[in-house]
Amino acid sequence: MYFIKRIFSLDLHRMKDIIGKIAKRSNKSPVLIFLDIVISAFCFGSGYMDYYVFNFEELSYRQRSTYITRTINNNYLKKMNNPGFYHIFNDKPTFLKTYQEYIKRDYVNLKECSYDDYRAFIAKHPVFVGKPIDGQCGYGVEVIDAHGKDIKELYDVLKNHGQFLLEEKIIQDQKMSALYPCAINTIRIVTCLKDGQVHILFSALRIGNKGKVVDNFNNGGMFSVIDEDGVIRKPAIDKEGIVYDVHPYTGTPIVGFEIPHFAEMIELCKKMAHITPENGLTGWDICATDQGIDVVEGNQLPGYDIYQSKPHLNEDRLGIKPRFDAVINGRK
Repeated sequence: MYFIKRIFSLDLHRMKDIIGKIAKRSNKSPVLIFLDIVISAFCFGSGYMDYYVFNFEELSYRQRSTYITRTINNNYLKKMNNPGFYHIFNDKPTFLKTYQEYIKRDYVNLKECSYDDYRAFIAKHPVFVGKPIDGQCGYGVEVIDAHGKDIKELYDVLKNHGQFLLEEKIIQDQKMSALYPCAINTIRIVTCLKDGQVHILFSALRIGNKGKVVDNFNNGGMFSVIDEDGVIRKPAIDKEGIVYDVHPYTGTPIVGFEIPHFAEMIELCKKMAHITPENGLTGWDICATDQGIDVVEGNQLPGYDIYQSKPHLNEDRLGIKPRFDAVINGRK
């Protein structure tokens, strides 16, 4: 029944386009690729985008069985996370209040604050970040300079655009800015709280690109995995599959880059994982600032599409499902 529902929910035009891209890069028949996608869906719970992103056409069935696919990830989330607490992460002001002990920047919510509170915030932070309260993937996020603007007119524009959350602009660490200055380059750390113990399952550096003010992978950004010592030893990759040893915008090397305050970030995420234990599997976005570290946001449904990119795997091309299974399902 599940797979029948999945079939009827497919975007067939999008699927045809993706199959065409796979056929072109692999020099294989689109018909054979389609059949292999169907087989992989039944055997490994993967969708056609999983097949495309993870280069399944290059992998054996044994290798594919080690990958976290859409279905596998959904099963993890069902087991570890209680949807009744998703609002804490979906609603940005609620998240900021819940984790206020670890939030270092000022903010106001135009849905709750007075106009005088808004004016006081603008006076203190004339350059700020406007965000939708429930936005995702960085859409609707804008750095706004209020210098020389009519404050009342700006107030109306912000509300009309749905940018109700105004945050003090984070000044990131100089080293991170040298990598890419237009966005706050965040560190995604995935924690799993199981039986009172916090496990670090994955960490990656998300990097902005193309002049955009966000670093989201699905909005023009790129990412690379971080080793346990906080060093980047693999190139970055973007949504189009382009691989970068050096950032094209700044010329700063990505391979060999060392994350400032990485050990401190890990300890912070371990502490935060206990605040909402009902959400056992969480993706935290942390940034290095000129004054230490700050928490950007938490994700109750951490995206799995960045877990197993081809440039970040070892020569055996095995995925990280065994690592997650060992913690979540108690499998060795």
